[in-house]
Amino acid sequence: MMKPSMIGPHALLKRLLLLPGAFMVFSTLPAILSPVLAQAPAPQPASGVFVRFKVSAPRTVAAGERFRVTTGGHRHTGEPWYFPAVSAETEGGTWSQWLDLSQWLWHGRGERSGGIAEWPSMKLALFRAANNEAVNNCALDVQLADKPDESGVVVTFNEKSESNTIGFLVPYPLRANAKEFETGSQMTARHFAWANDATGGRPITLKKFDIITSLWGHYDPALSRRAVTTLRQLGFNVVSGAGYPVSRQTGTRFYEAVWLHGAGDPEAMTQGFKPSRESILQELKTSEGRWKYGAMNHMTISDEVKTLDLRDVDKPKLDGWFRNYLRAQGVTEVELGKPLAQIEYPLAAMHEKTLPREADLPTRRLMYHAAKFGHWWSARLLRHATDLLKGTLPTVKTEALPSDHGFFNAWGPPHIGMSYRLLDLFELGAQRTVDHLSAEDWLGLNHMYGPAYTWTGAQSFAYLNAILRGAIEHNPAAQPMQLRSLITPSDDRYLRLKAYSSLGQGAKSLFFWTFGPTYIGTENYWSDLRSEYDGIAKLNRALARSEDVLHPAKPVRDPVAILYSVSHDIWHTDNPAAFVEKRLLWHALRHLQVQPDFLREEELAVRLKPYKVLYVTDWCLSRKASVAIDEWVRRGGVLYLSAGATTRDEFYEPYVPPFARALWPDAAAQQMKSEAHSYNERTDLPAIKPLATATVNAAIVNRAGQNFRLPVLGVRLNLRANVARPLATFDDGTPAGASLRYGRGQVIALGFLPMLAYAQGANFKPVTLEEKWPAAPRELVQMALRAADVTPAAKASVPVVETSLLSGANGSALVLAIHLSANQGADRRRETFAASQARRQHRRQAGKDAGHLRRRAIDPAAGVDGHRFAAAFRPAGEAQGHVPLVEAV
Repeated sequence: MMKPSMIGPHALLKRLLLLPGAFMVFSTLPAILSPVLAQAPAPQPASGVFVRFKVSAPRTVAAGERFRVTTGGHRHTGEPWYFPAVSAETEGGTWSQWLDLSQWLWHGRGERSGGIAEWPSMKLALFRAANNEAVNNCALDVQLADKPDESGVVVTFNEKSESNTIGFLVPYPLRANAKEFETGSQMTARHFAWANDATGGRPITLKKFDIITSLWGHYDPALSRRAVTTLRQLGFNVVSGAGYPVSRQTGTRFYEAVWLHGAGDPEAMTQGFKPSRESILQELKTSEGRWKYGAMNHMTISDEVKTLDLRDVDKPKLDGWFRNYLRAQGVTEVELGKPLAQIEYPLAAMHEKTLPREADLPTRRLMYHAAKFGHWWSARLLRHATDLLKGTLPTVKTEALPSDHGFFNAWGPPHIGMSYRLLDLFELGAQRTVDHLSAEDWLGLNHMYGPAYTWTGAQSFAYLNAILRGAIEHNPAAQPMQLRSLITPSDDRYLRLKAYSSLGQGAKSLFFWTFGPTYIGTENYWSDLRSEYDGIAKLNRALARSEDVLHPAKPVRDPVAILYSVSHDIWHTDNPAAFVEKRLLWHALRHLQVQPDFLREEELAVRLKPYKVLYVTDWCLSRKASVAIDEWVRRGGVLYLSAGATTRDEFYEPYVPPFARALWPDAAAQQMKSEAHSYNERTDLPAIKPLATATVNAAIVNRAGQNFRLPVLGVRLNLRANVARPLATFDDGTPAGASLRYGRGQVIALGFLPMLAYAQGANFKPVTLEEKWPAAPRELVQMALRAADVTPAAKASVPVVETSLLSGANGSALVLAIHLSANQGADRRRETFAASQARRQHRRQAGKDAGHLRRRAIDPAAGVDGHRFAAAFRPAGEAQGHVPLVEAV
């Protein structure tokens, strides 16, 4: 959940309480986001902040009794995150001396979440001076001034608390911003008023889905209860950090964290868990403990899960585990060039930016197997943590969140995708590591950390959800894993777009990171982002109306797959070109209303058969996977390859599989030209200069329209010079693309990365949703669909609309995520989304006539750019005649 520079308070928060949990809901479309990303205000020059106080409660104080008040508080714009502790004493009922706080690093209002709680905040804690006893049920009169006398007083207030602490904002400079001052109780009251307004005064109640958030950990139980009331009004039914008494009083479930996944030695993990186990067993002997663990929604094992750092593990033990792994994988000493008994795990190499691609083949084989061992061992210990918890609490649900920052390459090499420093997400599913596997959205535009961490925003979030869906969907029905989506601070429409996009991938819980509130924490939480209240209320209202259909529903997938090669990520931590091409390819397929699956290399021999089309962008592919693909194409499959795909094996050895030999040149890997960029749609991708231009022959690609030209970005690979009837040529006349029959199947190969051109042509803006996806690059993606005669299960009448059909025991639901900006769909005519394919698919999936539709939850927003829709299919008999799924004006 953090970028590297934010590790301080964010990591502390995770250690104290936090992590995802929640369940699902419906369809959206992005409005254009207009806020400007504000830079974090620099600390202001020290001047004019003075505070004094008077103890007004408890009133039953001994004459002349002295009290000590200690300051604290939070900054919101960077290190240091906390204000220092300064103490002063005073007699009850009399004003203290002025405390001069002018040298603190004050700042103006931050704008990351657009809320007034981005002002600095202060706390005052009351103690008896004689014995340092905390004075609960206190009240303090407080004055804030810009100079230490009566004429300098800017704010005078009284605040009470059930504890010994009060809190308030310090809008700096004081005199200029006095109107934005609020106490903790005033802010808490305002939050409830916002929630009440967003819900129309009608609390939202969800019976089957979990909607989760957390409190930082309040200083005042009374304000904590009011905050939970606010959250319950919006539909939240799992809230962590409120405190057990508050959770019990309000009937709210919660979650906890144990942070077990860190030790690389299972024995050390077991020993480390023993004190927690003993504590839990003791608690379970009490009625309070039995209530606590009965009301617990789930237990978080760890956050930002990555490949374990094994440098502190006993080396002989580590080498032994590694050798046993190699034997289990059938690796021989001939392959590694020495007896297995002499093999050592290459610890140092697993922390370098790249693996040694120029090393000899035995060394590269060792590096590959070491990377795969790290993935396997880390997943095994995550599962071990789950087993430890369930051995103590058999009914507990466990949860973990893989690192999304690293996955998207926000941290840079070697943290990218499923490289050796990050996890093989498919392995997490294969070992059924946890009950809930979470996808995190760190893609909030101006609401979080800006464009460098946003990429395609909600669409990238859906992409990560789709990969995790592919990782967990083959678990046994008796032991299912669920997909959970964590959504960061976002305005109304962007929040719903992200939520509905993840729902379309089968997310079964939603966690909103995190309520805060900000006046008691250091982050940009959503407690003061007013439009998020509206988005959550609309989302939860739609969900509450439709949960009987949605709860059991699963995504209906089309016979289309994208290969995810972990081998590629292992060897290409420093060049994300093909990695980004794969993500953008997924976007293009979703823009064409296709719901594809992700397949891992190890699964191809077993799982590839039912698919009609396979897309491959990865340059490295295991030879076993190549054999499976070769057999599949020969039997009639359609294979799509982008530049460099399948030109090396899992050990980084140059290799062209039989299915590509008529298209790729000999020594294709060495002939490929490649540049290194980050390929971020909101930063460098728009300005990358092309290596060349490719002209696409429209007559071959779609048999209609005119030829079109695309920039060749980052990568170029000429096809064989004698390839017949190229479908694209570079500007020097050499073949840039071709399609050839192979057995009963077909192979389409492109010598460039058309999806990078797709995103560059969309003209992304740094902080607003104004991208307009060009149609031409999609033609190349659609060529494979046409060749395989694939028609999406749920088809929209316009592109750039994600249609997700979910089907289950109680009917089906269509989830739409519409990524059209205001200037697309120029005539703004009524757009009707065809229902025929959805009906046919539903008959196949559920055996019911879905041609008759009952609308169960409609969530419209004004204008073409904001409507949402959720529809539930019902069996025939409830309605008659053709009913369109949705109409947008």
